[in-house]
Amino acid sequence: MICRILLVFLLKLLLVASAAAQDSLVNGAVEVPRGFVRQADQKIKAIDHRLTRQSEKYLRSLRRQEEKIYRKLSKTDSSGAAGVFGDINNTYASLSRKINDATGKVDRLSPGEYIAGLDSLQGTLAFLKEAVKPGSKAKDIREKIGSSLNGANQLQHRLQEVADVQAYLQQRQSQIRQLLSGYTTLPKSIGRQLGKYRAEAFYYEQQVREYRQLLHEPDKLVRKTLSHLSTVPAFQQFMSKYSMLAVLFPTPEHYGTPQSLGGLQSRAAVMQTIQQRLPVTNTNGGNGDPAQYLQQQIQQAQSQLAEVKDKLNRIGMQGAGSSDMAVPDFTPNNQKTKSFLQRIELGADVQTRRSDYFFPVTTETGLTAGYRLTDKSVVGIGLSGKIGWGRDWKHIRLTGEGIGLRVYADWKAPDLFKTNSRFMAGLWFTAGAEMNYNRAIESFSVFKNYSSWTKSALAGLKKKYSISSPVKKGKKLEGNLQVLYDFLYRQHVPLTPALMWRVGYGL
Repeated sequence: MICRILLVFLLKLLLVASAAAQDSLVNGAVEVPRGFVRQADQKIKAIDHRLTRQSEKYLRSLRRQEEKIYRKLSKTDSSGAAGVFGDINNTYASLSRKINDATGKVDRLSPGEYIAGLDSLQGTLAFLKEAVKPGSKAKDIREKIGSSLNGANQLQHRLQEVADVQAYLQQRQSQIRQLLSGYTTLPKSIGRQLGKYRAEAFYYEQQVREYRQLLHEPDKLVRKTLSHLSTVPAFQQFMSKYSMLAVLFPTPEHYGTPQSLGGLQSRAAVMQTIQQRLPVTNTNGGNGDPAQYLQQQIQQAQSQLAEVKDKLNRIGMQGAGSSDMAVPDFTPNNQKTKSFLQRIELGADVQTRRSDYFFPVTTETGLTAGYRLTDKSVVGIGLSGKIGWGRDWKHIRLTGEGIGLRVYADWKAPDLFKTNSRFMAGLWFTAGAEMNYNRAIESFSVFKNYSSWTKSALAGLKKKYSISSPVKKGKKLEGNLQVLYDFLYRQHVPLTPALMWRVGYGL
Protein backbone atom coordinates (compact mmCIF):
# COMPACT_ATOMS: atom_id res chain seq x y z
CA MET A 1 0.00 0.00 0.00
CA ILE A 2 2.77 2.42 0.95
CA CYS A 3 4.72 1.60 -2.23
CA ARG A 4 1.62 2.33 -4.31
CA ILE A 5 1.17 5.73 -2.64
CA LEU A 6 4.84 6.59 -3.22
CA LEU A 7 4.54 5.56 -6.88
CA VAL A 8 1.50 7.81 -7.40
CA PHE A 9 3.31 10.69 -5.66
CA LEU A 10 6.37 10.31 -7.90
CA LEU A 11 4.21 10.23 -11.03
CA LYS A 12 2.48 13.47 -10.00
CA LEU A 13 5.85 15.06 -9.26
CA LEU A 14 7.11 14.13 -12.73
CA LEU A 15 3.97 15.60 -14.32
CA VAL A 16 4.45 18.90 -12.44
CA ALA A 17 8.11 19.05 -13.47
CA SER A 18 7.17 18.36 -17.07
CA ALA A 19 4.53 21.11 -17.03
CA ALA A 20 7.04 23.53 -15.55
CA ALA A 21 9.48 22.67 -18.31
CA GLN A 22 6.79 23.30 -20.92
CA ASP A 23 6.05 26.68 -19.33
CA SER A 24 9.65 27.81 -19.82
CA LEU A 25 9.74 30.40 -22.55
CA VAL A 26 13.19 29.83 -23.97
CA ASN A 27 15.91 27.26 -24.24
CA GLY A 28 18.85 26.81 -21.93
CA ALA A 29 19.26 28.52 -18.58
CA VAL A 30 17.31 31.64 -19.57
CA GLU A 31 14.40 32.18 -17.20
CA VAL A 32 11.85 34.84 -18.13
CA PRO A 33 9.00 35.74 -15.73
CA ARG A 34 5.64 34.63 -17.09
CA GLY A 35 4.15 38.08 -16.58
CA PHE A 36 6.78 39.83 -18.70
CA VAL A 37 4.99 39.53 -22.06
CA ARG A 38 1.62 40.44 -20.55
CA GLN A 39 2.99 43.49 -18.72
CA ALA A 40 4.97 44.67 -21.73
CA ASP A 41 1.89 44.25 -23.93
CA GLN A 42 -0.28 46.23 -21.51
CA LYS A 43 2.18 49.12 -21.37
CA ILE A 44 2.60 49.26 -25.14
CA LYS A 45 -1.16 49.22 -25.75
CA ALA A 46 -1.82 51.85 -23.07
CA ILE A 47 0.72 54.31 -24.48
CA ASP A 48 -0.37 53.62 -28.06
CA HIS A 49 -4.04 54.22 -27.17
CA ARG A 50 -3.32 57.44 -25.28
CA LEU A 51 -1.01 58.72 -28.02
CA THR A 52 -3.69 58.15 -30.66
CA ARG A 53 -6.47 59.66 -28.53
CA GLN A 54 -4.47 62.76 -27.59
CA SER A 55 -3.36 63.26 -31.19
CA GLU A 56 -7.00 63.24 -32.27
CA LYS A 57 -7.86 65.74 -29.54
CA TYR A 58 -5.10 68.21 -30.40
CA LEU A 59 -5.65 67.94 -34.15
CA ARG A 60 -9.34 68.77 -33.67
CA SER A 61 -8.41 71.79 -31.56
CA LEU A 62 -5.77 72.97 -34.07
CA ARG A 63 -8.27 72.60 -36.92
CA ARG A 64 -10.80 74.78 -35.08
CA GLN A 65 -8.16 77.44 -34.36
CA GLU A 66 -7.03 77.45 -37.98
CA GLU A 67 -10.62 77.76 -39.23
CA LYS A 68 -11.18 80.77 -36.97
CA ILE A 69 -8.03 82.46 -38.31
CA TYR A 70 -9.12 81.70 -41.88
CA ARG A 71 -12.64 83.14 -41.37
CA LYS A 72 -11.32 86.33 -39.80
CA LEU A 73 -8.60 86.79 -42.41
CA SER A 74 -11.00 86.12 -45.30
CA LYS A 75 -12.82 89.33 -44.44
CA THR A 76 -9.60 91.21 -45.21
CA ASP A 77 -8.02 89.14 -47.99
CA SER A 78 -10.07 86.15 -49.13
CA SER A 79 -7.75 85.11 -51.99
CA GLY A 80 -4.60 85.28 -49.86
CA ALA A 81 -6.21 83.29 -47.05
CA ALA A 82 -7.49 80.63 -49.46
CA GLY A 83 -4.03 80.30 -51.04
CA VAL A 84 -2.35 79.46 -47.73
CA PHE A 85 -5.05 77.62 -45.80
CA GLY A 86 -6.66 75.64 -48.63
CA ASP A 87 -9.09 72.91 -47.58
CA ILE A 88 -8.52 72.85 -43.82
CA ASN A 89 -10.91 69.97 -43.09
CA ASN A 90 -9.30 67.65 -45.64
CA THR A 91 -5.81 68.61 -44.48
CA TYR A 92 -6.46 67.68 -40.86
CA ALA A 93 -8.47 64.61 -41.81
CA SER A 94 -5.42 63.44 -43.75
CA LEU A 95 -3.16 64.05 -40.73
CA SER A 96 -5.55 62.11 -38.53
CA ARG A 97 -5.63 59.16 -40.94
CA LYS A 98 -1.84 59.23 -41.14
CA ILE A 99 -1.62 58.60 -37.40
CA ASN A 100 -4.53 56.17 -37.10
CA ASP A 101 -3.44 54.01 -40.05
CA ALA A 102 0.02 53.31 -38.58
CA THR A 103 0.72 49.56 -38.71
CA GLY A 104 3.37 47.26 -37.28
CA LYS A 105 5.54 47.77 -40.37
CA VAL A 106 8.58 49.98 -39.68
CA ASP A 107 10.14 51.01 -42.98
CA ARG A 108 12.41 53.84 -41.79
CA LEU A 109 14.08 55.27 -38.72
CA SER A 110 12.15 57.71 -36.59
CA PRO A 111 13.08 61.36 -37.18
CA GLY A 112 12.53 61.96 -33.46
CA GLU A 113 14.47 60.92 -30.41
CA TYR A 114 16.02 57.45 -30.18
CA ILE A 115 14.00 55.59 -27.54
CA ALA A 116 16.29 53.08 -25.88
CA GLY A 117 13.47 51.55 -23.80
CA LEU A 118 11.33 50.79 -26.86
CA ASP A 119 14.32 49.45 -28.80
CA SER A 120 15.24 47.09 -25.93
CA LEU A 121 11.63 45.95 -25.61
CA GLN A 122 11.35 45.20 -29.33
CA GLY A 123 14.65 43.33 -29.30
CA THR A 124 13.66 41.28 -26.25
CA LEU A 125 10.29 40.27 -27.73
CA ALA A 126 11.88 39.38 -31.07
CA PHE A 127 14.52 37.28 -29.30
CA LEU A 128 11.94 35.45 -27.19
CA LYS A 129 9.77 34.77 -30.24
CA GLU A 130 12.67 33.08 -32.01
CA ALA A 131 13.81 31.23 -28.89
CA VAL A 132 10.51 29.67 -27.86
CA LYS A 133 11.06 25.99 -27.24
CA PRO A 134 8.99 23.64 -29.44
CA GLY A 135 6.15 22.02 -27.57
CA SER A 136 2.41 21.80 -27.13
CA LYS A 137 2.17 25.38 -25.85
CA ALA A 138 4.81 26.86 -28.16
CA LYS A 139 2.30 28.07 -30.76
CA ASP A 140 0.17 29.90 -28.21
CA ILE A 141 3.20 31.50 -26.55
CA ARG A 142 4.69 32.48 -29.90
CA GLU A 143 1.40 34.13 -30.93
CA LYS A 144 1.26 36.15 -27.71
CA ILE A 145 4.86 37.32 -28.11
CA GLY A 146 4.26 38.05 -31.79
CA SER A 147 1.20 40.13 -30.94
CA SER A 148 3.18 42.16 -28.39
CA LEU A 149 6.05 42.61 -30.85
CA ASN A 150 3.63 43.80 -33.53
CA GLY A 151 2.18 46.28 -31.01
CA ALA A 152 5.66 47.61 -30.20
CA ASN A 153 6.44 48.02 -33.90
CA GLN A 154 3.08 49.73 -34.43
CA LEU A 155 3.83 52.14 -31.59
CA GLN A 156 7.21 52.97 -33.12
CA HIS A 157 5.56 53.53 -36.50
CA ARG A 158 2.91 55.75 -34.89
CA LEU A 159 5.63 57.81 -33.20
CA GLN A 160 7.23 58.26 -36.62
CA GLU A 161 3.96 59.50 -38.08
CA VAL A 162 3.40 61.82 -35.11
CA ALA A 163 6.89 63.28 -35.63
CA ASP A 164 5.98 63.94 -39.28
CA VAL A 165 2.73 65.62 -38.22
CA GLN A 166 4.59 67.81 -35.73
CA ALA A 167 7.06 68.85 -38.42
CA TYR A 168 4.13 69.77 -40.66
CA LEU A 169 2.52 71.83 -37.87
CA GLN A 170 5.75 73.78 -37.37
CA GLN A 171 5.85 74.48 -41.09
CA ARG A 172 2.19 75.49 -40.95
CA GLN A 173 2.90 78.01 -38.18
CA SER A 174 5.70 79.55 -40.25
CA GLN A 175 3.41 79.87 -43.28
CA ILE A 176 0.64 81.55 -41.27
CA ARG A 177 3.07 83.97 -39.55
CA GLN A 178 4.63 84.85 -42.89
CA LEU A 179 1.19 85.50 -44.37
CA LEU A 180 0.08 87.70 -41.46
CA SER A 181 3.35 89.67 -41.46
CA GLY A 182 2.48 90.99 -44.92
CA TYR A 183 -0.46 93.01 -43.60
CA THR A 184 -0.02 96.39 -41.94
CA THR A 185 -3.37 96.39 -40.14
CA LEU A 186 -5.16 93.32 -38.89
CA PRO A 187 -7.75 92.74 -36.17
CA LYS A 188 -6.17 91.90 -32.80
CA SER A 189 -8.41 88.87 -32.60
CA ILE A 190 -6.38 87.20 -35.38
CA GLY A 191 -3.19 87.63 -33.37
CA ARG A 192 -4.86 86.13 -30.30
CA GLN A 193 -6.13 83.21 -32.36
CA LEU A 194 -2.66 82.57 -33.75
CA GLY A 195 -1.32 82.59 -30.18
CA LYS A 196 -3.86 79.91 -29.21
CA TYR A 197 -2.88 77.88 -32.27
CA ARG A 198 0.82 78.01 -31.34
CA ALA A 199 0.01 77.14 -27.72
CA GLU A 200 -1.95 74.04 -28.76
CA ALA A 201 0.88 72.94 -31.06
CA PHE A 202 3.37 73.39 -28.23
CA TYR A 203 1.28 71.39 -25.74
CA TYR A 204 0.89 68.63 -28.32
CA GLU A 205 4.67 68.33 -28.64
CA GLN A 206 4.97 68.37 -24.85
CA GLN A 207 2.39 65.60 -24.55
CA VAL A 208 4.20 63.40 -27.07
CA ARG A 209 7.47 64.02 -25.25
CA GLU A 210 5.91 62.71 -22.03
CA TYR A 211 4.83 59.50 -23.78
CA ARG A 212 8.36 59.04 -25.09
CA GLN A 213 9.64 59.50 -21.56
CA LEU A 214 7.32 56.74 -20.33
CA LEU A 215 9.00 54.38 -22.78
CA HIS A 216 12.36 55.34 -21.28
CA GLU A 217 11.15 54.14 -17.86
CA PRO A 218 10.70 50.34 -17.85
CA ASP A 219 8.54 48.74 -15.16
CA LYS A 220 10.15 46.66 -12.42
CA LEU A 221 9.37 43.32 -14.07
CA VAL A 222 10.54 44.53 -17.50
CA ARG A 223 13.71 45.98 -16.01
CA LYS A 224 14.44 42.73 -14.18
CA THR A 225 13.93 40.69 -17.35
CA LEU A 226 16.16 42.94 -19.45
CA SER A 227 18.84 42.85 -16.75
CA HIS A 228 18.79 39.05 -16.73
CA LEU A 229 18.79 38.64 -20.52
CA SER A 230 21.67 41.09 -20.94
CA THR A 231 23.95 38.46 -19.36
CA VAL A 232 22.98 35.81 -21.93
CA PRO A 233 25.47 35.61 -24.85
CA ALA A 234 22.77 34.60 -27.35
CA PHE A 235 20.73 37.70 -26.47
CA GLN A 236 23.80 39.94 -26.73
CA GLN A 237 24.56 38.58 -30.21
CA PHE A 238 20.93 39.01 -31.26
CA MET A 239 20.80 42.66 -30.13
CA SER A 240 24.17 43.43 -31.75
CA LYS A 241 22.65 42.47 -35.12
CA TYR A 242 18.98 43.49 -35.01
CA SER A 243 18.56 46.43 -32.58
CA MET A 244 18.03 49.94 -33.91
CA LEU A 245 21.49 50.98 -32.70
CA ALA A 246 22.96 48.03 -34.59
CA VAL A 247 21.26 49.31 -37.74
CA LEU A 248 22.54 52.83 -37.15
CA PHE A 249 26.03 51.79 -36.08
CA PRO A 250 26.80 48.30 -37.40
CA THR A 251 29.68 46.46 -35.75
CA PRO A 252 32.69 46.23 -38.09
CA GLU A 253 33.80 42.81 -39.23
CA HIS A 254 36.39 41.16 -36.96
CA TYR A 255 35.60 43.74 -34.28
CA GLY A 256 37.80 43.27 -31.19
CA THR A 257 40.42 41.22 -33.04
CA PRO A 258 43.87 42.28 -34.38
CA GLN A 259 42.49 42.00 -37.94
CA SER A 260 40.15 44.95 -37.30
CA LEU A 261 43.15 47.25 -36.75
CA GLY A 262 44.53 46.73 -40.23
CA GLY A 263 44.94 49.98 -42.20
CA LEU A 264 44.40 52.26 -39.18
CA GLN A 265 46.86 55.05 -38.48
CA SER A 266 48.94 55.08 -35.34
CA ARG A 267 48.48 57.73 -32.66
CA ALA A 268 51.73 59.42 -33.62
CA ALA A 269 50.66 59.65 -37.28
CA VAL A 270 47.30 61.17 -36.30
CA MET A 271 49.02 63.78 -34.10
CA GLN A 272 51.43 64.64 -36.90
CA THR A 273 48.54 65.16 -39.31
CA ILE A 274 46.78 67.43 -36.80
CA GLN A 275 49.98 69.43 -36.32
CA GLN A 276 50.29 69.95 -40.07
CA ARG A 277 46.65 70.93 -40.70
CA LEU A 278 46.04 72.84 -37.46
CA PRO A 279 49.24 74.73 -36.64
CA VAL A 280 49.36 74.71 -32.84
CA THR A 281 51.80 77.08 -31.14
CA ASN A 282 52.79 77.40 -27.52
CA THR A 283 53.50 80.52 -25.52
CA ASN A 284 57.13 80.57 -26.78
CA GLY A 285 56.08 80.51 -30.43
CA GLY A 286 57.16 76.88 -30.94
CA ASN A 287 55.07 73.88 -31.88
CA GLY A 288 52.46 73.08 -29.26
CA ASP A 289 50.90 69.81 -28.17
CA PRO A 290 48.04 68.80 -30.54
CA ALA A 291 46.45 66.60 -27.87
CA GLN A 292 46.31 69.51 -25.44
CA TYR A 293 44.85 71.73 -28.16
CA LEU A 294 42.11 69.21 -28.93
CA GLN A 295 41.36 68.83 -25.23
CA GLN A 296 40.89 72.59 -24.90
CA GLN A 297 38.56 72.67 -27.89
CA ILE A 298 36.49 69.79 -26.52
CA GLN A 299 36.19 71.49 -23.11
CA GLN A 300 35.08 74.71 -24.79
CA ALA A 301 32.46 72.84 -26.84
CA GLN A 302 31.21 71.05 -23.72
CA SER A 303 30.85 74.38 -21.93
CA GLN A 304 28.80 75.84 -24.80
CA LEU A 305 26.67 72.68 -24.94
CA ALA A 306 26.00 72.94 -21.20
CA GLU A 307 24.80 76.55 -21.67
CA VAL A 308 22.40 75.48 -24.41
CA LYS A 309 21.13 72.59 -22.28
CA ASP A 310 20.57 74.97 -19.35
CA LYS A 311 18.49 77.26 -21.57
CA LEU A 312 16.40 74.29 -22.74
CA ASN A 313 15.85 73.23 -19.12
CA ARG A 314 14.60 76.69 -18.19
CA ILE A 315 11.89 76.56 -20.85
CA GLY A 316 11.02 72.93 -20.09
CA MET A 317 12.36 71.36 -23.28
CA GLN A 318 14.78 68.81 -21.83
CA GLY A 319 14.35 65.43 -23.46
CA ALA A 320 12.35 66.85 -26.34
CA GLY A 321 11.50 64.40 -29.04
CA SER A 322 12.48 66.87 -31.76
CA SER A 323 15.34 69.30 -31.94
CA ASP A 324 13.09 71.61 -33.98
CA MET A 325 10.60 72.08 -31.18
CA ALA A 326 9.26 75.63 -31.23
CA VAL A 327 10.17 77.87 -28.30
CA PRO A 328 6.89 79.17 -26.84
CA ASP A 329 6.26 82.91 -26.65
CA PHE A 330 4.14 82.39 -23.53
CA THR A 331 4.56 80.82 -20.10
CA PRO A 332 3.63 77.14 -20.53
CA ASN A 333 1.29 75.46 -18.09
CA ASN A 334 2.94 72.11 -17.35
CA GLN A 335 -0.35 70.75 -15.98
CA LYS A 336 -1.99 71.07 -19.38
CA THR A 337 -0.65 67.76 -20.68
CA LYS A 338 -1.33 65.76 -17.51
CA SER A 339 -4.34 63.54 -17.00
CA PHE A 340 -7.05 64.32 -14.45
CA LEU A 341 -5.67 61.89 -11.86
CA GLN A 342 -2.13 63.21 -12.31
CA ARG A 343 -3.34 66.70 -11.41
CA ILE A 344 -4.95 65.56 -8.15
CA GLU A 345 -3.01 66.32 -4.94
CA LEU A 346 -4.03 64.40 -1.83
CA GLY A 347 -3.06 65.74 1.57
CA ALA A 348 -3.69 65.56 5.28
CA ASP A 349 -3.33 68.11 8.07
CA VAL A 350 -3.67 68.29 11.84
CA GLN A 351 -4.46 71.09 14.27
CA THR A 352 -4.94 70.97 18.03
CA ARG A 353 -6.94 73.30 20.26
CA ARG A 354 -6.65 73.67 24.02
CA SER A 355 -9.58 72.91 26.26
CA ASP A 356 -11.98 75.65 27.35
CA TYR A 357 -15.29 75.87 29.14
CA PHE A 358 -17.16 74.32 26.22
CA PHE A 359 -14.67 71.96 24.53
CA PRO A 360 -12.03 69.46 25.71
CA VAL A 361 -8.55 69.28 24.22
CA THR A 362 -9.43 68.72 20.58
CA THR A 363 -7.43 67.39 17.63
CA GLU A 364 -8.84 68.06 14.18
CA THR A 365 -7.58 65.89 11.32
CA GLY A 366 -8.40 66.85 7.76
CA LEU A 367 -8.12 65.05 4.43
CA THR A 368 -7.95 67.19 1.29
CA ALA A 369 -8.02 66.62 -2.47
CA GLY A 370 -6.71 69.47 -4.61
CA TYR A 371 -6.81 69.92 -8.37
CA ARG A 372 -3.91 71.76 -10.01
CA LEU A 373 -5.29 74.35 -12.43
CA THR A 374 -1.78 75.56 -13.29
CA ASP A 375 1.71 75.17 -11.87
CA LYS A 376 0.93 78.05 -9.51
CA SER A 377 -2.71 77.54 -8.54
CA VAL A 378 -4.69 74.76 -6.84
CA VAL A 379 -8.35 74.45 -5.87
CA GLY A 380 -9.69 71.69 -3.67
CA ILE A 381 -12.13 70.29 -1.15
CA GLY A 382 -11.66 68.61 2.20
CA LEU A 383 -13.27 66.72 5.05
CA SER A 384 -12.21 66.86 8.70
CA GLY A 385 -13.06 65.07 11.91
CA LYS A 386 -12.62 66.21 15.51
CA ILE A 387 -11.54 63.99 18.39
CA GLY A 388 -11.71 65.11 22.02
CA TRP A 389 -9.04 63.98 24.52
CA GLY A 390 -10.54 65.19 27.78
CA ARG A 391 -9.78 68.18 30.04
CA ASP A 392 -6.22 67.37 31.11
CA TRP A 393 -3.79 64.51 31.75
CA LYS A 394 -5.79 63.40 34.77
CA HIS A 395 -9.09 63.33 32.89
CA ILE A 396 -8.41 61.65 29.53
CA ARG A 397 -11.50 60.66 27.60
CA LEU A 398 -11.90 60.03 23.87
CA THR A 399 -14.97 61.67 22.39
CA GLY A 400 -16.25 62.58 18.95
CA GLU A 401 -16.52 66.36 18.70
CA GLY A 402 -17.93 66.77 15.20
CA ILE A 403 -16.92 67.02 11.55
CA GLY A 404 -16.04 69.78 9.08
CA LEU A 405 -16.37 70.48 5.35
CA ARG A 406 -13.85 72.63 3.44
CA VAL A 407 -13.19 74.32 0.13
CA TYR A 408 -9.92 76.11 -0.56
CA ALA A 409 -7.68 77.69 -3.17
CA ASP A 410 -3.89 78.15 -3.16
CA TRP A 411 -1.78 80.58 -5.19
CA LYS A 412 2.00 80.62 -5.48
CA ALA A 413 3.41 83.73 -3.81
CA PRO A 414 5.48 85.75 -6.34
CA ASP A 415 9.14 86.45 -5.61
CA LEU A 416 8.82 90.21 -6.16
CA PHE A 417 12.39 91.02 -5.12
CA LYS A 418 13.97 88.15 -7.11
CA THR A 419 15.62 86.66 -4.03
CA ASN A 420 15.50 83.09 -5.44
CA SER A 421 15.49 81.86 -1.84
CA ARG A 422 14.17 78.47 -0.72
CA PHE A 423 11.74 80.25 1.61
CA MET A 424 10.05 82.15 -1.23
CA ALA A 425 10.12 79.07 -3.47
CA GLY A 426 7.78 77.25 -1.08
CA LEU A 427 5.55 80.15 0.00
CA TRP A 428 1.87 80.12 -1.08
CA PHE A 429 -1.19 82.24 -0.39
CA THR A 430 -4.22 80.24 0.71
CA ALA A 431 -7.88 81.06 1.24
CA GLY A 432 -11.02 79.06 1.81
CA ALA A 433 -14.33 78.55 3.52
CA GLU A 434 -15.30 75.96 6.12
CA MET A 435 -18.40 74.67 7.87
CA ASN A 436 -17.95 72.81 11.15
CA TYR A 437 -20.45 70.82 13.16
CA ASN A 438 -19.10 70.94 16.71
CA ARG A 439 -21.24 68.25 18.32
CA ALA A 440 -21.52 64.49 18.17
CA ILE A 441 -23.46 63.37 15.11
CA GLU A 442 -26.59 61.59 16.24
CA SER A 443 -28.27 61.25 12.82
CA PHE A 444 -27.92 62.40 9.24
CA SER A 445 -30.53 65.06 9.79
CA VAL A 446 -27.79 67.39 11.09
CA PHE A 447 -26.58 67.83 7.51
CA LYS A 448 -29.94 69.41 6.62
CA ASN A 449 -29.90 71.94 9.45
CA TYR A 450 -27.68 74.68 8.02
CA SER A 451 -27.98 76.90 11.09
CA SER A 452 -26.34 74.29 13.33
CA TRP A 453 -23.03 74.61 11.50
CA THR A 454 -20.28 77.10 12.37
CA LYS A 455 -19.06 79.04 9.32
CA SER A 456 -15.48 80.23 8.77
CA ALA A 457 -13.85 82.42 6.10
CA LEU A 458 -10.11 81.81 6.15
CA ALA A 459 -7.07 83.40 4.52
CA GLY A 460 -3.38 83.13 5.24
CA LEU A 461 -0.02 81.70 4.21
CA LYS A 462 1.12 78.17 3.50
CA LYS A 463 4.81 77.21 3.59
CA LYS A 464 5.69 74.02 1.71
CA TYR A 465 8.88 72.09 2.44
CA SER A 466 10.40 68.68 1.88
CA ILE A 467 10.47 66.07 4.66
CA SER A 468 11.63 62.46 4.92
CA SER A 469 8.97 59.78 4.75
CA PRO A 470 8.36 58.08 8.12
CA VAL A 471 7.36 54.87 6.28
CA LYS A 472 9.85 54.43 3.43
CA LYS A 473 13.50 55.24 3.97
CA GLY A 474 14.97 57.62 1.41
CA LYS A 475 11.60 58.80 0.11
CA LYS A 476 10.69 62.48 0.35
CA LEU A 477 7.27 63.91 1.18
CA GLU A 478 5.95 67.43 0.86
CA GLY A 479 5.14 68.93 4.23
CA ASN A 480 3.38 72.23 4.84
CA LEU A 481 2.70 74.67 7.66
CA GLN A 482 -0.38 76.90 7.49
CA VAL A 483 -1.16 80.11 9.37
CA LEU A 484 -4.80 81.11 8.87
CA TYR A 485 -6.97 84.02 10.00
CA ASP A 486 -10.72 83.48 10.45
CA PHE A 487 -12.66 86.59 9.45
CA LEU A 488 -15.89 85.23 10.99
CA TYR A 489 -14.50 84.20 14.38
CA ARG A 490 -16.55 86.89 16.21
CA GLN A 491 -19.77 85.26 15.00
CA HIS A 492 -18.93 81.91 16.54
CA VAL A 493 -20.81 80.72 19.60
CA PRO A 494 -18.86 79.90 21.65
CA LEU A 495 -16.09 82.29 20.56
CA THR A 496 -13.09 80.64 18.88
CA PRO A 497 -9.54 81.99 18.28
CA ALA A 498 -9.02 84.22 15.26
CA LEU A 499 -5.68 82.59 14.34
CA MET A 500 -5.15 78.89 13.78
CA TRP A 501 -2.11 76.75 12.92
CA ARG A 502 -2.14 73.59 10.85
CA VAL A 503 0.59 71.13 10.04
CA GLY A 504 0.16 68.83 7.05
CA TYR A 505 1.85 66.72 4.40
CA GLY A 506 1.10 65.30 0.97
CA LEU A 507 -0.13 61.71 0.62
